[in-house]
Amino acid sequence: MIVMKFGGSSVESAAAIQRVASIVLDHRQRKPVVVVSAMGKTTDALFTILRLATEGKLEAAARELTKLRTFHLKESTGLEREIHVFFSELEQTLLLPPSAQKTDAVASFGERLSSLIVTAAFRRGGLDAVHLDARQAIVTDARHTEAAPLFVETNALLRRKISAERVTVLGGFIGATEHGVTTTLGRGGSDYTAAIVGAALSVDEIQIWTDVDGMLTCDPRVVFGAHCIKALSFAEAEQMAKAGAKVLHPATVAPAIRKRIPIVIRNSRNPHAAGTRIAVESPRTGEVMSIACRNSVALLRLSPYNTPVTPEFSREVWDVFESPHIAIDLVATSRKELALAVDAARLTQSLQSRLSNLAELKIEPNHALITLIGQNAARKPANLTRASQQLCKIPGGAIMTVASDSRFAFLIPAASLGEAAEALHEEFFDQPDPAFFVPNRASVMVAARPEHSVRADLRHTASGSY
Repeated sequence: MIVMKFGGSSVESAAAIQRVASIVLDHRQRKPVVVVSAMGKTTDALFTILRLATEGKLEAAARELTKLRTFHLKESTGLEREIHVFFSELEQTLLLPPSAQKTDAVASFGERLSSLIVTAAFRRGGLDAVHLDARQAIVTDARHTEAAPLFVETNALLRRKISAERVTVLGGFIGATEHGVTTTLGRGGSDYTAAIVGAALSVDEIQIWTDVDGMLTCDPRVVFGAHCIKALSFAEAEQMAKAGAKVLHPATVAPAIRKRIPIVIRNSRNPHAAGTRIAVESPRTGEVMSIACRNSVALLRLSPYNTPVTPEFSREVWDVFESPHIAIDLVATSRKELALAVDAARLTQSLQSRLSNLAELKIEPNHALITLIGQNAARKPANLTRASQQLCKIPGGAIMTVASDSRFAFLIPAASLGEAAEALHEEFFDQPDPAFFVPNRASVMVAARPEHSVRADLRHTASGSY
């Protein structure tokens, strides 16, 4: 048995769903369970409608609601009555007072609709498919918008409700409390759903179908000609996700690691590509396998009032970041100053106020984080030397550096991110080893066309899902 998860771009239209049906049909001997995201940008549209309704802009909300209803009717066949019932329920939900529970209820409609539409399309395509409302199988706590699954209850339900003979289709991202109240697992939670299902059923493989050929050596929107990585370890994939690669949701890895279930990233628009296989062991050690990029990073400089930096002071700072679950990307300590790199979007006024009570706070925005990842790559001094030499050439250079066994990261000026990523990618992946990478076909274009022209075309056509 396998789990096949299809993202929003893979089910964005009737034509896309037909492609998905063909893919699942080709895998039917492996007894697939199918997890689907909302169609296209449906979740974004639902949040827009919720915001407009909350702000009292009811006419604008109604217009967006009509557009969303029309879209789902257009991209489905024979489900007019069911879709109208769904949207009538959505309209009633929007009238409720604002709450996190209401937010989850509204957000759930995307996956609830897509799973119904995909099931119907599968049946028309010759698959013996059955629909399962994920809220009847994924049991969670009551932490709305970021609910955690209750695995004992969830595993029992999944084993009982998922058919071994038919293709079960369920929506990702959503669940319900033990009392039946709708919850969501957080944005990107459809990957997590696939891993939860896979772990519960002890499947042979979890496939994540998206719109890129697999995990790449760098974000194709930043570096032209990024190559597809054939295989990675769970640890490397998790590091990539945390450092900015968006193909795989970080929480996806945990259930698969527990059961040692391989995850394969595949492209629904190019199903013949082998994709990236993620398993327990890394196929390579001591080498850089990927470069991850993240923008909108802020550098915080904290100088204690009238005292040096002490372990006690550092612990007080960590406590400020711990309760809102804000990750600290890089740390540098001197006698007089503690410097931290964090996601700029998480710097609320409340957090800044708490930090200002501890020390003089200076915030330097407009930075980026660039991370080189590979098992034991940081243990090979030549890797760090090569990377540092390239970053010395960019405007602003590297401001901060941190290294661990499987990654070394640099804080750089945001304006230099593209130049830095391209320089590092050329340094480490100019001649990719075909035993570990599938070279990007576009790289052969460079010999025939001016480099700037190739780069412009590739950035224009690069997938937005990476």
